[in-house]
Amino acid sequence: MSKEWNRRDFIVKPIVWAGAARMLAGTNLLAETADTAKGALLERTLGRTGLKLPIVSMGVMNADVPGILRRSYELGIRHFDTAAVYQNGRNEEMVGNVIKEMGIRDKVVISTKEGIRASTRNPVDAKMRFTDGFEASLKRLQMDHVDILYHHGVDSADVAKAEGPIEALQTLKKQGKTRFIGISTHNATEVLNAVVPLNVFDVALVTLNYTMAHDAEKLATIEKAAKSGIGIVAMKTQAGGTVRPDAKLPKELPPESQTALLKWVLNHDFITTAIPGFSTYEHLEQDFIVVRNLAYTDAEKKFLADKTFTAQAEFCQQCGQCREDCPKRVDIPALMRSHMYAVQYRNVSMARHLLAKSEVGKGLDACRACHSCQAHCRNTVQIARKIAQLKELQLA
Repeated sequence: MSKEWNRRDFIVKPIVWAGAARMLAGTNLLAETADTAKGALLERTLGRTGLKLPIVSMGVMNADVPGILRRSYELGIRHFDTAAVYQNGRNEEMVGNVIKEMGIRDKVVISTKEGIRASTRNPVDAKMRFTDGFEASLKRLQMDHVDILYHHGVDSADVAKAEGPIEALQTLKKQGKTRFIGISTHNATEVLNAVVPLNVFDVALVTLNYTMAHDAEKLATIEKAAKSGIGIVAMKTQAGGTVRPDAKLPKELPPESQTALLKWVLNHDFITTAIPGFSTYEHLEQDFIVVRNLAYTDAEKKFLADKTFTAQAEFCQQCGQCREDCPKRVDIPALMRSHMYAVQYRNVSMARHLLAKSEVGKGLDACRACHSCQAHCRNTVQIARKIAQLKELQLA
């Protein structure tokens, strides 16, 4: 189901959510393990920023219930991650409203992201577009600054080193509109190797999960970046969540899978914090329980020992080698991420946004005329099946 809102939804939903939050607060439904567990929250320092954060933060992208943010703060989460494109700006609005209503701006770390189209090659134009986009974010957030501002969705060395966004970020930092500047990427190896020598970025938001356990180069690159002083935040830590991408498999993974996968990422001490994208109270409580103890339970060990997970997760490593098989050189990695957003995250608006960013002839439009897909994944992704599903969903 699409998460597009009409005007009535925009007025009514917050009222309903507020009532639900008050009702739940009067019960014991939200007073589970994370409140009663003993021991201090595990915290780490985010590189050269000096920010000390609990190892579990909140990726707000998929959430549309303000009460979940409130509950997250009550449990101990202090870092909230959003972006200009999430829910067409409504995600930032929700974050801003909750933080303002609770009066906790000075107690939390807020990060947002701004990106520009790859086709914007003029540095002056790129800087202007980036700056204007971020100023709009500040208005939606109702803040005069954020703690971390990322250059969003950078997946090549050339884009990572582009002058326009870097100049915009540095200017905004000098103006005090962001305390620190960062870069977010699904291609950590190439991008981090490009930006570490620049000594510009304070933080990097990178994809890391158990399906990448075999990738020694990626792990070494991320650790090297951390040692250089860049604070590392991990995303996509649960490889698409509990929903299976293949309809032939059981619909959902067992609960211990999510804590096992999150612990695997956080057991790499060069990761400061993770931003799992929970969107329900149940998943919030489930994810946050790891914040006091990263030792695996027997059930978690059993799950990680089952080598079928990596194949069944079909998590796209964003290596891009599949492009070589396609006569039209379609941006298949972007299509695979769009599929994850639409099918596994059930975030149709984000899938549409990503598809819309593709150059004409390099996105799903190019695939519609093909009756058989020639692209072959070097890992475990069933590319043809996922593209067929995207076509059926009629997202673009």
